[in-house]
Amino acid sequence: MIALARDAPTVLFDTSPLVNLGQTGLLFQVVGYVGARGAITRDVANEIQRNLKRFPDLRSLAMLRWPPGEPLDLPVRLLADAEGIRKLNAEPGDHPDRNRGEIATALLAHSLGDTLTVMEDRLGKQLCKLRGVPRLSTAQLVAEMVAADAVGEVEGFAAFDHATPEHVGRTEFEAARGRAAEALS
Repeated sequence: MIALARDAPTVLFDTSPLVNLGQTGLLFQVVGYVGARGAITRDVANEIQRNLKRFPDLRSLAMLRWPPGEPLDLPVRLLADAEGIRKLNAEPGDHPDRNRGEIATALLAHSLGDTLTVMEDRLGKQLCKLRGVPRLSTAQLVAEMVAADAVGEVEGFAAFDHATPEHVGRTEFEAARGRAAEALS
């Protein structure tokens, strides 16, 4: 059984999926599908602010007042862990805030419990797997939304194609949509 955004009490987003959804014109549909259950960490909010010039579609989030409420802070007891993970995975020349969003998202989701993450990045995926945190990629979320009739097939495939490597295509989209449809039923 795959995790479903539809069923999660909290859906915690990293920055990359929001960028992908913005670039493919699906932010409004995601906001409608996830609604008030959507959330981001303070580190992700900071990444969004820092990257508004580079990814202007993210301005839609402020216009939509989404996610609702304030960004979620990582509990003090996890700050040292987050910094240790960040330093351990830093490369020479990295931006000083590299990986903060996905680290905070994975650690906070584990701390909160009953939280689904939407995340693409390698480190974040590894942290979610190690901690048993349910996770969807942008492509999986889009496949779920197509299966739930929250997004049309044409727009859904375009977003799926944008969020996946070049060798992934229509066959994988149909399989992902089928798995999501089965899980939704």
